[in-house]
Amino acid sequence: MTAVLQQVATDGWTRARDGVVRLFRRRRSGAPDSVASELESARAALAEARRRNDDATADRLIAEWSDRLLRDVLTDPAAEPELRALLEELAPGSVTFNGDVSARSAIQAGEIGTLNQHLHFHTATAEPPLTTAAAHRLPAEVPPFVNRDEQRTQLLRAVDERGEAPLVSPLTVVLSGVAGIGKTALAVRFAWELAPRFPAGTFYVDLDQWRTDRSIDVEAVLRHQLRRLGVAEDWLRAEYPALVELYGEKTRGARMALVLDNVWSADEITTLLPASADALVLVTGQRRLPLLEARGAIGLALGPLSPAHSAAMLRKIVTGATGASDAATPTDPADGQPRESPETVDALARLCEGFPAALRAAGTLLHLHRHRGIERLVADLTAQLHERGLPVVEAVWNASYGELPAPAARLYRLLPGHPGYDITVEAAAALLGTGRYEAEDAVEALLGAGLLAVSPAAPVLRGRTRFRLHGLLRSHAVRCADRHGDGAETEEALRRLLVWYRRQAERADRAVQTDRLRLADPVPELPYAPDLAFADEAGARAWLDTERKALYAWVRIAADLGEDTHAWALCEPLWKHYEDHGNHDDAIRAFTPGRDAAERAERPDALIRLRCQLAQALWRAGRAPEADSETERAVRAAASAVPGTRLHASALEFRGKFLAWRGEPDRAVTYFRQSRDIHGALPVPNTYGVLLQGFLLGRALRSAGRPAEAEDELDTALALARASHHLRMTARCLAELGRVHRALGRTGRAVTALTEAAEVEGRRGAGYDEARLHGELAELAGANGDALAAERHRARARELREGAGAAPESS
Repeated sequence: MTAVLQQVATDGWTRARDGVVRLFRRRRSGAPDSVASELESARAALAEARRRNDDATADRLIAEWSDRLLRDVLTDPAAEPELRALLEELAPGSVTFNGDVSARSAIQAGEIGTLNQHLHFHTATAEPPLTTAAAHRLPAEVPPFVNRDEQRTQLLRAVDERGEAPLVSPLTVVLSGVAGIGKTALAVRFAWELAPRFPAGTFYVDLDQWRTDRSIDVEAVLRHQLRRLGVAEDWLRAEYPALVELYGEKTRGARMALVLDNVWSADEITTLLPASADALVLVTGQRRLPLLEARGAIGLALGPLSPAHSAAMLRKIVTGATGASDAATPTDPADGQPRESPETVDALARLCEGFPAALRAAGTLLHLHRHRGIERLVADLTAQLHERGLPVVEAVWNASYGELPAPAARLYRLLPGHPGYDITVEAAAALLGTGRYEAEDAVEALLGAGLLAVSPAAPVLRGRTRFRLHGLLRSHAVRCADRHGDGAETEEALRRLLVWYRRQAERADRAVQTDRLRLADPVPELPYAPDLAFADEAGARAWLDTERKALYAWVRIAADLGEDTHAWALCEPLWKHYEDHGNHDDAIRAFTPGRDAAERAERPDALIRLRCQLAQALWRAGRAPEADSETERAVRAAASAVPGTRLHASALEFRGKFLAWRGEPDRAVTYFRQSRDIHGALPVPNTYGVLLQGFLLGRALRSAGRPAEAEDELDTALALARASHHLRMTARCLAELGRVHRALGRTGRAVTALTEAAEVEGRRGAGYDEARLHGELAELAGANGDALAAERHRARARELREGAGAAPESS
């Protein structure tokens, strides 16, 4: 409401007022005229209070209207998406909740005070890194929670006894059990309850977010965790061994808790365990992990809830949904609804067989249909259980699906085709193909029916709420699609979503880097789904990384659909993401079908480009023979199909880089020189291409033991970099010249060049590169017996590491 009333002195007042009136009218919280009149009065009173500098009155007015709005939402949780949309409309990106707490979870807590504590307004930014140790990145609990007292007692005893033993590894607890038994809920509850004991932070990672083709991208998870631990983005470019070392340094001795959800094997998480005996790791999975238990982990197997606890949970769900106390019966006579007998509730609980997922689904269904009574639901579920042999949770979800409006039911059937971890309203609109408003209504209906949830990994990213269809529901949605959908419906939706993702990826890629070699014509604006807003480069990068699982998968899906142009074109915006993150396996899985699609589409230029990009992923993944073949074929094809062009020069560059990587710098020299000459001979010479190839040529010559020749090439490249005011290439050329001078025995000139390179990196804010250069200078000073200079450079490197959050916590 602050966002509304703060429009007092702006042109946005009418829009703000009308939005609130519309919200209250839809929720039957007052006549439109009276609400509008009251808002106008509140606006006038607030303006007068501010004119008199009467902060107390201003705060009271805002608090009164905030409470009114929040009470409206609390009496109808389905209003939360509309409230969020209204606030986003008034102040885009300004709504967030403490940590990862979502509005929906706070609303379901059933207390205005709770929601007031969580709701804040702020300037829209990307998710900030941790700047202090005390931060909790956990999903919100989804109430109610009952029993599990035995496991809780075991865990608390283990935590209490932990301090008495001089151990070096974290306390690890493995919660195992079948899907839907409540493992994640228990782990999250434990983490929240114990959070005050872990001042270094509590964190949640769902490995399913990072799983592709049954394997985990551990390197990507490490970067994700290091980012949360406060490490600056610049320092996350390091190779995998350096990231492992940095993670160990950041977590050494840290009192932190980590929830690792959906773990399949011990090998998946070994690298992710904090290097601290004072840490707690809660692992969930469907199977026990004997290897972890053999190393001292505690195994806690979860079974179904008892009948008494099942009934208690069901009562809490139903009474919580209607706002009654735990002692109340499932329905309230004041609401004109009959009370149900405890026996009826017990009968429904028994049908759910102790599975929290089934109990939650049944409770949600009761809340949606308060007037039908539990007896009818019990009778319907019993019939499905006995006549069709369906598990109760399946029967409940079937009933919930059957009550959905047609667009929501169609979205539910289509969601399993989405290849990502979670989804936004904009992507849902592309699936449906009917515009944003219908997608919003469909998402809201699925949330209200309990068939969709706010994403636990990133509930709100840069002002956009993300939603997730978890594993059991995804399987149910597939079965609904088999029964009620048709192949044509699914394929059309996939094609729409494919094109939408390609368009957003192209737009994000151009926001990251405007001028680079691209071959595909960009996708025009689409009439059936809105574009995302990329306010800046950081926002574009964040979206590309958040959607990485979907984006890389879309290349294969496009090829399977016969959309070869989309398949190879999607690889273009993925290239920069791959260069920044080094996710070699993802790139190979995408660039291989992309290469084949370009060949089928008879696009020799795209085929050359994809061969080069695939080759780089291959050699960095250690698959040198395949990379050798790809680069050689790319160079031959470019010389034949596009000789003397920028693409020909690019193919030569990739071939040279591969040979240099393989330890053949003498052979690489030839390719870099040819590439540079082509860039210089273009009708409009490519200055940056000449500069880059000159640098690569000089570096290869130094590696080949030809420093004198390298000096000539690097001097020329440095002059071009200075003339172009290209700070990054200026620093790179200076650094390489410093190494050449050192190889030639010119220590003084080496120090001068490396020092200037470090200064340039500092000016452009490249702390990681500057620190590496100070490391070189320290080594050089030490080799020359200058201990004071060596320590000075080491101190500067430490200062840069600390400023970037990349130093050990103990320092």
